[in-house]
Amino acid sequence: MTRPEPTAALERALAPMHRRAFLRGVAAASAAGLVPLGCRDPELGPPADRSLRVLSPRAYATLNAAAARLLGPPAEVLIQTRRVDPAARADDWLGETPALGAVLGQGLLALELGVWPLLPKLRPFTTLAGPAQDAVLASCMGSRLDLKRDLFKGVKSVAALAFYGEPASHRAIGYPGPFGTARDVAAAMAWSPDP
Repeated sequence: MTRPEPTAALERALAPMHRRAFLRGVAAASAAGLVPLGCRDPELGPPADRSLRVLSPRAYATLNAAAARLLGPPAEVLIQTRRVDPAARADDWLGETPALGAVLGQGLLALELGVWPLLPKLRPFTTLAGPAQDAVLASCMGSRLDLKRDLFKGVKSVAALAFYGEPASHRAIGYPGPFGTARDVAAAMAWSPDP
């Protein structure tokens, strides 16, 4: 009869305990909301027929959610009803500048999955209610950390450019377009250089 070495027997005896402790820790962290298991809002994600160039589906949903909160109630209605899709326009723009797209994608991932103490939340950004999303964005805007302020400025800039670049957003803000009314456009196109 051969006896196993005491250390090998001890390791075999402790191995299940380590797994159990690990699984208990993961379960406790999940229950406390520290593990981002929430599903993003499918209404904010990319349409099924859209292929993304730069943004991931999660970053796409995060940008739409942030734009809806940052740009005010009229913008929120247009984004929620899909009449304006700032993330689609931003993805098209960022396809031309992939270096910027990679940085923005990382920033959106940090906004979506970052947890306390980096951001005042324990769940993914897209699963939070509107006021909680506002609190996260306000903490980034007013932070003493340059990184958080830069994250806010970058997300707000891209969201605003993408939203207000869509012609469907013009009516919501009372902007008649670059040439004013349709009559002004027709008059400008009828101009002739000949006297």
